[in-house]
Amino acid sequence: MGKARFGEGKLVMILVIVVTIVWLGLVVYGTGRPLPWGLSLEGPSRAVSNVEFLADCTFQRDGQPVREQVIYNRMCRIVDDAERFVLLDLFLFNSVHAPEEKFPALSDGLTSRLIEKKQRSPQVDIVLITDAINRSYGQDEPKHFRRLRASGVRIIYTDTSRLRDSNFLYSAGWRLACQWFGTQGTGWLPSPFASTGPAMTLRGYLSLFNFKANHRKVVANEKEVLITSANPHDASAYHSNIAFVAQGGVIQEVVESETAVASLSGETLPRWELPARSESGGVHLRLLTEEKIKARLLTAIAQCGSGCSVRMAMFYLSDREVVAGLLAAAARGAEVRLLLDPNKDAFGRKKNGIPNRPVAQELVEKSQGRIQVRWYGTHGEQFHSKLTMISLPGQTVLIGGSANLTRRNLDDLNLEADLEVTALADAQVVREASGYFERIWQNKDGIYSLDFKEFAEKSPFKYALYRFQEASGMATF
Repeated sequence: MGKARFGEGKLVMILVIVVTIVWLGLVVYGTGRPLPWGLSLEGPSRAVSNVEFLADCTFQRDGQPVREQVIYNRMCRIVDDAERFVLLDLFLFNSVHAPEEKFPALSDGLTSRLIEKKQRSPQVDIVLITDAINRSYGQDEPKHFRRLRASGVRIIYTDTSRLRDSNFLYSAGWRLACQWFGTQGTGWLPSPFASTGPAMTLRGYLSLFNFKANHRKVVANEKEVLITSANPHDASAYHSNIAFVAQGGVIQEVVESETAVASLSGETLPRWELPARSESGGVHLRLLTEEKIKARLLTAIAQCGSGCSVRMAMFYLSDREVVAGLLAAAARGAEVRLLLDPNKDAFGRKKNGIPNRPVAQELVEKSQGRIQVRWYGTHGEQFHSKLTMISLPGQTVLIGGSANLTRRNLDDLNLEADLEVTALADAQVVREASGYFERIWQNKDGIYSLDFKEFAEKSPFKYALYRFQEASGMATF
């Protein structure tokens, strides 16, 4: 009897050791696996005459909300103006929100626009690349996507399982025990996004906790491309966002980059012939995706010293290399000013201020006040912008698009797309971006931003929690 129990215990121990070794192997595999073809792109610098800067702002004036929204309308215009193709890569494209809240019907409006375009111009290819979040990580398509597909719009769901693991401790176990069962089936669990959202399967939830995303926000035709921080998502309709609109050869690079995302998902895109254009002008732009966004950002910040400046308008700031780069720039004498979301609002839910509040506290304290921080005064919506402006001797570098400055967004984990724009300080795009920042910072014509002390965060626990979540990936930022 005793020998049998000893034998059973030994067998259990061997099984635990084997499972642990396999799990650790999957951690190594999931974090270090080769990137699929075409990701983490740094495009060539292209000379153009101008790049447009757009901004959405929700703010307070005389105690009432003011909403200035232009990016969505520009998305629709790009659809309307297309003659050969419309290519969209959109993270959030749905109407899910709490029933008691009222928002503009962005997703339905863009859906109708695309269907009408296909009906009017059947020769125009329309391709939508999106994230599985829009079907709640299951197999059932939402109604508006079924309408699009029925009209001839092609829909590609990104296979994020082929990306590296950001929540690697969890994802190793998921790969070992859960991925084989898929996500099909009838949902029976409440949606985590809203009480009226589609029910989810348990397997859908298990897939969600990998925290992987195609987070890009791109709309292009053969004439121009819009790269933005804004989603055509009803519950995001009042968020503050930014966008760049560009023409020229960068469109071909966007198409090639999206071809790589389609390939990742087992799909191919048509080979569209783009009109030839001669490129010249005083503005230089470059397409950046995934980790190349951080590489170019850190390179520009590293050039900042006395007489230079860094200005950020950012939804999430948590990446440790970026934090170190900002502190080093401030120590060299650069002016560093940060406009941050206070991380208190998330689609009707209250957040705990992580990561921005602990990070801001660290930056202000370690720089001895040389780094200045103001908070965007949100009232249920989010300050969802992702823009950095770096003023150097003789030029200004703008980097903006879909990417927050977090490990998940910058370390070849999520799919992201930004534009880098380099120009003289008096170039129109620089003046517009600078005017946007200063308007918010100085509260011109309304109340946009609040003093740092309004959300100062000195909790050691929250700082420790932020550091753990940033390093482990066990968070949504």
